[in-house]
Amino acid sequence: MKIALRLGFTLFAASALFIGPAALAETDVDVLARQYDDGRTYVFSPAVDASATFNNDTMTITAGHAQDILTSSSADVITFGSKGLDSKIADRRFEYSGGFTTIIPDGTLSIGYIQSDENDYHSKTVTAGATREFNTKNTVASFGFSNGHDNIQSSSNKSFNEFMLNQVYSLSLTQILSKVSLAQLIYDFRVENGFLASPYRRAKFEDTTSGIISARDENHPRTRNRNAFALKYNHYIESWKSSTSSMYRFYIDSWGVTSHTVEGRLTKEFSPKFSLGVSLRYYMQSAARFYEAYYTDPSAPFYTGNNTLATYNSLLIGLRPSYLLTEKIQIFAKLEDYEVRFSNALDAYQLTTKADDKTLSISAKVIGLGLDAKF
Repeated sequence: MKIALRLGFTLFAASALFIGPAALAETDVDVLARQYDDGRTYVFSPAVDASATFNNDTMTITAGHAQDILTSSSADVITFGSKGLDSKIADRRFEYSGGFTTIIPDGTLSIGYIQSDENDYHSKTVTAGATREFNTKNTVASFGFSNGHDNIQSSSNKSFNEFMLNQVYSLSLTQILSKVSLAQLIYDFRVENGFLASPYRRAKFEDTTSGIISARDENHPRTRNRNAFALKYNHYIESWKSSTSSMYRFYIDSWGVTSHTVEGRLTKEFSPKFSLGVSLRYYMQSAARFYEAYYTDPSAPFYTGNNTLATYNSLLIGLRPSYLLTEKIQIFAKLEDYEVRFSNALDAYQLTTKADDKTLSISAKVIGLGLDAKF
């Protein structure tokens, strides 16, 4: 956490010095430490984000830093690892981000940059966006674009060097329906080209004659087009001092994956200082056209070991208590229970036999603690 705080504030302080302290109107700093644990994979994620407005509140700068510290002995790691049942991996990811937004007549313009680095994966993304207000600011249209370049390497094969390019185009329309409600339509299109597999995952093949099971490095198509449509609705219930947020999202891509997401959140103000949020998210997905738990055709053009391309559904239940220590300092927590049930992905520990196979499932606990401070 100290590392994340130090680097995040260094980025932000450099920007603040460039602008000039006297010009800054308000600074907002968010610090969050998050822990994910499903019994096999453990991830600790400290993060800090800062933003400041200046030039009479018409311009905003942002800076952030995050880490993911991961250790895992998942089924794939154990199955394909050189140490078998004792296989474990450890990795650390560093992410840096920065952005600038300015208000223009009837809208805003923004640009940003995100860089993420691991020992074998390096990603750089440039973003840009704009909003335009209509109908006396009751209607807002937004457009966003990002362009990313990922360099993929392998710690087990020093000669391995691949790339993945991606572009994302986003459109949204937000409409204020009344003093206490608004609705939003969103469309995202993402296109990916290049190496879309993993240098570590392997697909399982079964010889139907001998029953012998072997593995191959997975082979994915080198292009993937993704489409996502979402509808959001927010409403404030004044008599309950509560706000509600609901969302439905439909996703479809060129690999044959389709999914539906339904999400709802209720936040209740119990006092001027304390509030509690309750959230629920359900997700269901169909498998990619080429996904199989075991492949039997050795001439198959594409094959994967990625279980997230299988058919599955998930349920997340969350709580978010928040307490206002002072007018400008708030502390909060995130408590989530995450359950995933796969239909056609198997939890297999021994590559050479199917005797120990069972349907894969994941049960995880997520705990987060955070602080939001304004200056």
